[in-house]
Amino acid sequence: MPKQGEPQNEATENEDSQAEERVNFSARVRVSVRRRAKLYAAGHDINLQDLVDQALDDYLRRHGA
Repeated sequence: MPKQGEPQNEATENEDSQAEERVNFSARVRVSVRRRAKLYAAGHDINLQDLVDQALDDYLRRHGA
């Protein structure tokens, strides 16, 4: 059973998000945030683009957007 705030069908949502077209998105972040993000992505074998996409999507879902 999913915890509160988790999607009901995570597999379907992951497949849908990977198939969805990507567009350019630009934002400036602090050097320390970029460094931590790059280290996390490298340590978890994901690319930075996917990490930022997942993080922003998670943030927006938790805040009702």
